[in-house]
Amino acid sequence: MKKRILSLMLAPILLFSMAVPGFAAESSDSAARLAAVTKKVKNALALDTERYKEFGGQLTEGELAPTWRLSWSGEDGSLEIAASESGSIISYYRYDNDETWDSAPLSLPKSDPAEAKDAAAAFLKQVLGSGETVDLEAADKTNSLRQTRYYFRGTLLLNGCPSPLSFSLSVRASDYAVVQFRRDSLETGYIGTVPAANFHMTQSSAEPLLRDTLSLRLEYVIDEGQKTAVLRYLPNSIHNFYVDDASGKLVDLTKLYEELGQDDKLTSAVADAAAPSPAGAESNGGLTQAEQLGADKLKGTLGKEALDQKAKAISQLGLGSYTLASVSYQEDELVKDAPVIIARLSYAKRVDESTLYRWVTLNAKTGELIAVHSSRLWDENETKKVDENTARKTAEAFLTAQQKERFSLCAPYTGDPASQRENGRYGVWSFQYARQENGYFFPTDQFVIEIDAIDGSVSSYSQSWTEDVRFDSPDGIISAEQAVNAYFKTFQITKGYVAVPQKLDLSDPDYAPLAEMGYRALNSLKLGWQLTALDKYVTGIDAKTGQPVSQAAEESNPLQYSDLAGSQAKNAAEKLAEYGIGYAGGKFRPDQKLTQLDFVILLASTQGLLIDPDNLADGNADRAYRTAYNIGALQRADRDDSRILSRIDVIKILLDAGGYGTAAQLRGIYRTDFSDQADIPDSLLGYAALAQALKVAQGDSAGRLNPNRSATREDAAILLLAFMQRN
Repeated sequence: MKKRILSLMLAPILLFSMAVPGFAAESSDSAARLAAVTKKVKNALALDTERYKEFGGQLTEGELAPTWRLSWSGEDGSLEIAASESGSIISYYRYDNDETWDSAPLSLPKSDPAEAKDAAAAFLKQVLGSGETVDLEAADKTNSLRQTRYYFRGTLLLNGCPSPLSFSLSVRASDYAVVQFRRDSLETGYIGTVPAANFHMTQSSAEPLLRDTLSLRLEYVIDEGQKTAVLRYLPNSIHNFYVDDASGKLVDLTKLYEELGQDDKLTSAVADAAAPSPAGAESNGGLTQAEQLGADKLKGTLGKEALDQKAKAISQLGLGSYTLASVSYQEDELVKDAPVIIARLSYAKRVDESTLYRWVTLNAKTGELIAVHSSRLWDENETKKVDENTARKTAEAFLTAQQKERFSLCAPYTGDPASQRENGRYGVWSFQYARQENGYFFPTDQFVIEIDAIDGSVSSYSQSWTEDVRFDSPDGIISAEQAVNAYFKTFQITKGYVAVPQKLDLSDPDYAPLAEMGYRALNSLKLGWQLTALDKYVTGIDAKTGQPVSQAAEESNPLQYSDLAGSQAKNAAEKLAEYGIGYAGGKFRPDQKLTQLDFVILLASTQGLLIDPDNLADGNADRAYRTAYNIGALQRADRDDSRILSRIDVIKILLDAGGYGTAAQLRGIYRTDFSDQADIPDSLLGYAALAQALKVAQGDSAGRLNPNRSATREDAAILLLAFMQRN
């Protein structure tokens, strides 16, 4: 059996993700192939598809390999699965009409994260292959107050080691059903086999090689809200390096990609390795009636070669010099209420160092021409009439005339060397000038200008400038070597599998479609050592202290309190803080009497608005009250910022926000078990009774509600948590 090359598509530059090369005998009966892959997928996932009334399968024939998108639908939902012909699950999306994305007002999630993780693990066991695992504890789990789904994202481990493969998965909180899954496919993305995880090098051997790849530049920066610019060592962008475990040598992957590919070629795998046509495919056993009807839609479709002949027979299309790259099949309604199966053929050819594309759409059964689209060359080699030196003089004269005083403080600036592009390449000369103080750049203040290379005009101009900024003295800064050492400590050295491009043998006719499209390499997996950031938000090294500056540390404002020791509200306040509910500023002040504004600020935090009541910024009180109005906690006429709330006031506001107000205001039907019920105002008795029934408010040791006692912030935390945990 000949091998087959998998389907490719455009993706971000220098990222090769190719498929295992080779051909497999193509089945002429697409319906039988669809039936076979559907049964494999159903068996792998133990699917019961009787609930769905309609089914369809969309085939994409890549350069030489197929991918199937299976779609089920019915009155109560739908299911869509992408799979290889071997039945390997690439993606899974389930939708149910009765799924709700709303949670009860002012409530904590009722679901159990541990059960969601168990459901994720069980699903992954069904879809992962031999030697593939996932560490769900290490996976990035995105959870929130209004939790309707649990999200898991991370890396697929091969033989227990990190790999370039990633996955994402979501579990519905209401019933722990997996509703979304996507993964990078090993069989579609890489050539060769997975090497055994037998490492020969030690971390100490790889460490100096990787450290020497780091570089920093020293510049002035100013943090938001500050007036003083300080010196900071900023990381330069570096190439992607790894230390090859077999040879012990440092490998520049970025350079390797550039050498094997081209700057204008972007590559990625989108299909899976093919399996031989299944035996007994004529049988439709195991398929529902809807599945068989969906498969029948593809009966009679022409194969890839036949479609190619049909297209090339139309001489006016000029396809004689093109190579067919891919064919995809899908149902389309070209005429209302008359759906047909169409085939989209993608052709490519090389012209000089560029690739031209032509897309031809045919009726998949008759070969009738439906549409054609093409790409065109952009001529970037037009003779430049203005040279770079002349353009620079024009730019500087222009800036002097426009911004003489400011421009006099500037010098030519290149910034991160890795971010520079070839000047003049796109028909313009581009120049950047940044402010200098004490011999160091302050690129926050800068001018960017572009001069048209044909007529010499100013084709682009922009500026940014900061008024009244003070520049910290450069005295006492650490050396560049010390800074690099400090920066290196923010990384860990990780051993695992690395995607490494391998040059293709373009003399092999099997690779002709890839060659025509400009592809030159396929990825393989090798053992290696790489730098992995311990904190992905490190933005630089402070030039005086030598400490890492972390964006996460600068921007995060965790709800942690220093004054809850011994307070009855400690557990409640800390539980609420886990969901971002509370007061900013680090102080809860549990014994402080509760003002209406204090409680409104606490309620506003349930909607994502975090405020420090001890340091109110302009407009924060108004924003908090608007939030309270929106959730029904108060009416505008009720606003009284400094009013001290009683315990029954707090209960009323909570129940109004939760939608219980109308019921609570009914008279003559409520009673409570509180020993001091007589102290509860008649108009608020319904609120007290409902609060007791919901287990929001409980009596003290003497059974008293103490409705008219002044509430404290401690009371607010305890009552709010009880209300948000109500049944």
